Amino acid sequence: MLKPFWLALQFLTRLPTPHYESVNSKEVGQSVAWYPLVGLLIGLLLVGVAQLHFWLPASIVSGLVLAVWVWLTGALHLDGLADSADGWLGANGDSKRALEIMKDSQIGAGGGVVLVVFMILKWTVLVELINNQAWLFLLIAPFWGRISALLLIPTTPYVSVNGIAEQMVKHLNVKWVWGWLCLFVVVLFWMNTSSLTVQSVLPVLSLVVGLMLVWVWLRWAMMKLTGGMTGDTAGAMTEVSELALMLLSIALLIN
Repeated sequence: MLKPFWLALQFLTRLPTPHYESVNSKEVGQSVAWYPLVGLLIGLLLVGVAQLHFWLPASIVSGLVLAVWVWLTGALHLDGLADSADGWLGANGDSKRALEIMKDSQIGAGGGVVLVVFMILKWTVLVELINNQAWLFLLIAPFWGRISALLLIPTTPYVSVNGIAEQMVKHLNVKWVWGWLCLFVVVLFWMNTSSLTVQSVLPVLSLVVGLMLVWVWLRWAMMKLTGGMTGDTAGAMTEVSELALMLLSIALLIN
């Protein structure tokens, strides 16, 4: 029964998992429903590393957290971000050309520049979170990142032929998607609302609206780029959504 969870952990992280002799497409699809839980596990490990803040400066700890983050995920979603950037910059609005560029295993100059800028932004945001000991937002950033990618499945056509995510999209029970989204919103309000007053509810509501606006904009961008979702654009959605949650949390709830 836990096989889908182990498959999710195996796909999304470098953590040790059981070895299976055979895996069918239905099990691969079922594993996708566990992605947000794997995100929480990643967040928990990152929070553990961030506790080095009690002995080291936040700037150094932020670099360590970022390094562990990249190692844990095998840069899987960063690769999707870079490929999406290459497709956006090189296709000139031609969706077929964009898909061809994104399938190229080589990262272009545009993707490389986007990666560097993105990592600098992520490091800067992590410094702020660590200085404020805002561990809960670091915990749920990978959780939200994977929920945001799952939200593409019931709302966006899958356009990559024989892509790595094809079986995942085909066999996922979309009820899990909406369930994870509802749980995320409940957790946000539970974390940040001490009483049901306008002053306490409004910042959290603003955060939820901000995150959804970022999601809608990214979906619009991928529709314009490829006409739908691919594994790469889902990876880009994950990365940008994680950063958006941390940035908006700092702007609306921490400072």
